Amino acid sequence: MASAQLRSKIDIRPALTLLITASLMLGAMNARAETAPGKKMPPPIVPIESVKTISVTIHQTFSGVTQAERQVDVRAQVSGILKTRAYVEGQKVDKDTPLFVIDDKPYVAALNEAIANQSSAEAALNSVQRNWNRIKTLFSKGVASDKERDDAQSALEMAQAAVKVAQAKRVAAKINVDYTRINAPIAGIAGRRTVAVGNLVNVGDKLTQIEAIDPIQVILTTSADNPYADSPELKPGPNHPIPATLLYGTDGSKRVEGQLNYRAVSIDPNTNSITLRGIFPNPDQTLQPNEYVRVNVAVDKLDAALIVPQTALTSGIRPGSHAVYTVDSQNKITLTPVELGPMSDQGQVIKSGLSAGQRIVTDGLVKLRPDIVVEPYKGGKEKAVKK
Repeated sequence: MASAQLRSKIDIRPALTLLITASLMLGAMNARAETAPGKKMPPPIVPIESVKTISVTIHQTFSGVTQAERQVDVRAQVSGILKTRAYVEGQKVDKDTPLFVIDDKPYVAALNEAIANQSSAEAALNSVQRNWNRIKTLFSKGVASDKERDDAQSALEMAQAAVKVAQAKRVAAKINVDYTRINAPIAGIAGRRTVAVGNLVNVGDKLTQIEAIDPIQVILTTSADNPYADSPELKPGPNHPIPATLLYGTDGSKRVEGQLNYRAVSIDPNTNSITLRGIFPNPDQTLQPNEYVRVNVAVDKLDAALIVPQTALTSGIRPGSHAVYTVDSQNKITLTPVELGPMSDQGQVIKSGLSAGQRIVTDGLVKLRPDIVVEPYKGGKEKAVKK
């Protein structure tokens, strides 16, 4: 019991401290040994490529919103009780497809009255015409007076005018009867009805809307500060359409080929932007109005451009600048500042700072620093910066 109590009173902390100190000293000695002169770290292995000039096409992608190519409000042109709706909401309709019918009874009655009035006016004209023929004959023989001739001629002219008025009223009455049958003014998708059957509609009341979405148009904008804003490729017109590709879907993988056909004359002062319009085929009505899409346009072509992968770019010494690591004949790298041009499908265009034939590091820049020696990836095999 006494020996157990004695062991419990022994303080082991000095021994533990000594053990930790020895371990730290041993680690430091090993670290110094690893970094000692004569024991160099192996050079980083990185992909190296030779810069070449190639022909590239510069594309720009713009955000846009789809709109119906045509949008027409269907409105009542006569008043009356809405009797029937003859179409299915949300379905495609052809031009002149019946949509609504308004009660035509009062308009048919008005048409019949106009027909009767025209017949009466024509009968009166026939009577006046016969009287005029008699007076004209008598006047030529010196039997009728000037006043009788003038009165007969005036009566004839008034009767002729009355017939024309009656004819016009008959045409107007027939038009009103036709207006009670409301047909689709254009082909497209018929929208939701705004008035239920049985309600009274007045002249000008909106009944539904038809949207023509094949083809469908896209309204897009570009900044007035865009360096290509004044290029011919962004100045479409009726006689100068510009080929364009519409990209849609969650990942933008769906494509439709079309064209830009309009550019606004003025710049929007609120957004400093220019409005453009594209038109794209949409036979299956896959695209609907008010969808957000992207439109890709080729804005320039460079015949001899220096191209590097984006992975070859790093930050330069100055804030906001760019650089690449160039490689000399001894595989020593140098941080070389470059001026960027536009982005192409094949890679980043270099405006200045590089020459054709120079070798650059194209990836793995995070483990590099200037003036170190690197080892080319895959035993020194190099490839041109060309996709």
